[in-house]
Amino acid sequence: MNFEYTLTIRTSSRLGAGTNAAISVVLVGTQGESAPQKLDKRFHNDFEAGAEDSYTLKTQDLGELLLLRFSNAGGIASDWLLESVHVTAGEKSWFFPHHRWVLGHSTSEVLEGTARLAHPVRSEREASARQEQLQARQRMYGWRAPEATAGLPGALDISEARPLPKDELYRGLVDGNYEVVIAKTLAAIKLNMPVLSKAWNGLVDIFDFFKGIELPQLANRWKDDYEFARQAVQGITPVHIQSITALPQGLPLTDAELHGLLSPGTSLAQALEAKRLFLLDFEILDDVPMFRKVDKEGVEERRWSPASRCLLYLDDTQQLRPLAIQLGRDPAQDPVFTPNDSQYDWLAAKIYVRCSEGNTHQMVGHALRTHFVAEPFVMATMRNLPDPHPVYKLLRRHFRYTLAINEGARKGLLAEGGVFDDIIATGGPDKGHVFLGKKGYLRWKLTDNQPRPDLERRGVLDPAVLPHYPYRDDALPLWDAFEEYVGGVLGHFYKTDAELVNDAEMQRWWEDLTTHGLPVEKLSCTELKRVSDLVEILTTVLFTVSVQHAAVNYLQYEHYAFVPNAPLCMRKAPPTKKGLIGPDDIVAMIPSKSQMLWQVSIGRALSSFGDDEEYLLHEGGWYEEYFTEPEVLAIRDRFHARLRAQRDAVKARNAKCEVPYTVLQPDRIPCGITV
Repeated sequence: MNFEYTLTIRTSSRLGAGTNAAISVVLVGTQGESAPQKLDKRFHNDFEAGAEDSYTLKTQDLGELLLLRFSNAGGIASDWLLESVHVTAGEKSWFFPHHRWVLGHSTSEVLEGTARLAHPVRSEREASARQEQLQARQRMYGWRAPEATAGLPGALDISEARPLPKDELYRGLVDGNYEVVIAKTLAAIKLNMPVLSKAWNGLVDIFDFFKGIELPQLANRWKDDYEFARQAVQGITPVHIQSITALPQGLPLTDAELHGLLSPGTSLAQALEAKRLFLLDFEILDDVPMFRKVDKEGVEERRWSPASRCLLYLDDTQQLRPLAIQLGRDPAQDPVFTPNDSQYDWLAAKIYVRCSEGNTHQMVGHALRTHFVAEPFVMATMRNLPDPHPVYKLLRRHFRYTLAINEGARKGLLAEGGVFDDIIATGGPDKGHVFLGKKGYLRWKLTDNQPRPDLERRGVLDPAVLPHYPYRDDALPLWDAFEEYVGGVLGHFYKTDAELVNDAEMQRWWEDLTTHGLPVEKLSCTELKRVSDLVEILTTVLFTVSVQHAAVNYLQYEHYAFVPNAPLCMRKAPPTKKGLIGPDDIVAMIPSKSQMLWQVSIGRALSSFGDDEEYLLHEGGWYEEYFTEPEVLAIRDRFHARLRAQRDAVKARNAKCEVPYTVLQPDRIPCGITV
C-alpha cells in the first residue's frame, strides 16, 4: 500500500543559498526507506533562496520517519543551504531542521528534529544515524595538534587539506564583513583627509580622520578626569575596577600629595577605611616583551605599555575620578602622579594607563576570555552531539561564525606580520601579545567569566560601595535570565543526575572537551555527574559568547578610534621624573599617523554588526528554531520576556544618563561571537 508524503522544503534566504543542481531525497523510517526520488517540478525554478517548495512523494509506509537523505548532483554553484523540511502523511507530521549546506556532489542526512537523548533508543537505525553524523563531523572538525596551541585553549585544525567547514563560513555578508569594513574605513579616511604639509600632530590632526566617518562621542571630553573614570565602569573593559582598603605594595602616597583632592577633612587612611578608593591594576604586563625591532638601516623602533596602576576616588557627588597613577612597580623609579602635578604630566599618565588597559583588553579580556575559550565548546559540541541532542539545539545558534572569526583573527591580527605587529605595544618579533594571552590563560578559570563571583571578588557587587556601575547592573539580570533559561531546558530533558551520567554522547562531549579543549582544572567540576554543574557551565558559555563579548567588543570604535583617548602603543618610555613633559612630548609619545589610521579602522570594523546579525532579543523571533517541544518553547518565551523587561529597564536608565550605556541592551547583544 502506497503512502503519500508531502515535503515542504525551505531554502535559506541568505545570499547564494539557492541551487540549480538536481536534488533527490530518500525518506528513512522505522519500517524501511524509500527509493531515491528526484525533487523537480516542471516549469518551476526549484530551491531558490528564500523559497518554500512542496513535493508529494509516494512510497510504502515507512513508519515513524527518522531522517531524510538529500543528494546534490553538483554543477556550477551547486551548494544548497537547506533551512528545514516539514513532512506530512495524513494526520502525521515531522519536522527536520537543518540550517546547513548540502554541498554539490555530496549526500547529507537530515535527522528528524524532535529533541532526544541517545537513550532510550527507538531504533537501531536512528542510533546509527546519530553516530554516522558525528563521524562525518569529526572528520571536518579536527583538533589542532597540542603543540600548536600550547599554553592556550584547544582550537580547530585548519589546513589546505582540511579547510574551515562551509557551515562555519560567513554567509553572504557584505557590509558586515569586518575585512570589508576595514577597507571602506581606510578609503573614507584617505579620501576626506587633506594632504598635510605640516608635521603630524596626533592630538590635533586626528580630527581630520573623521571628516568622512563618525566622530566618537568622547572626542571632546577625553581629557576630563570624570570621563577617564567613567570608562572604568562602562567602557570597553569594565571588569578591572576593584575596591581596596589598603594601598598596593610599592605605591607610595601621602596626604600631602593629595592636598585638595579628597573631601574636606578626609585623610587617605579614612578614605580607604570608608571604601571610597578603587584600583585599576595592569600588573599582568610586568614581564611581557614589548615591541623592539631594528630595521636594515640600524634604526631601532620601540613601543611601551607599562604595568601601570591607577587609584580612583568616589567623591561626595558619588562620582569616580582618578586620584593617583603609577606607571610601574618600582617606587624608586616610578613616581606617583596626581592631578596636582602639571597638566601634561597628569595627561600623559592617564594616556599610559589607557594604553596598558588596551593591551590587556585586546589579548586577555577580549581575545582570550571570550573568543578563544569559547572555541573548545564549539568543537566539543560539533564533534560529539548530533542534531537531535537537546544540548546541541541549545548551543548551536550561539556558535554561528565563531570559528570563522577566530581563524580570521589568528591570520589577520595575531600572526607574524599581522595588524597587531603594526599597532600594539606587545606585538612584534618577540610576540609579546601571544605571551600575554598565555599568561592570562594560565591564571584563568571558567568561573572567572561568571559576573556575580567576579564582582564579589573585586568588592564591587554591592551598589552601596560603587553606586554607578552600569556594566554590573546590566550584566547581572542577563546572567539570571540565562541561568533560568538553561536550567529550564536541561531540566526538561534530564530529570535526574543519573540520566546525565548515562548520556553517552554528553560524556564523550566532556571527555573531548577536557582532553583537547580545556584542562579539567579550568572547569568548575572534575566529572560531569550533576545536572546543576552542566547548567552552570553552559550558562557561563552562553553568557560569555553573548553578553560578555558584547561588553568587551562593541565599544571598540567609541573607545579606541579617537586614539589619544586609548592608544594601543606608546612610542616613548614612561616618564621617571615629574615636570619634564610638554605638549610636544605627548605628541611624540602617542602612535604615529599610520598607526592611528589602523587603530581607527580596526576599531570600527570590530564594532560593526553583520548584516544578518541575530540578537538575544530579536525582532520577529530568532532566525533558526531548533526546538519544537511546547514546554521548551514556553521556557524560551519566558527568557525573551525577561529580556524585554531588561531592555526596558536599560532604556529607562539611559534616558537619565549623560552618557548612555547601551551595549548590554538585549536587542543589541548578538547571540554569539560573530566579529
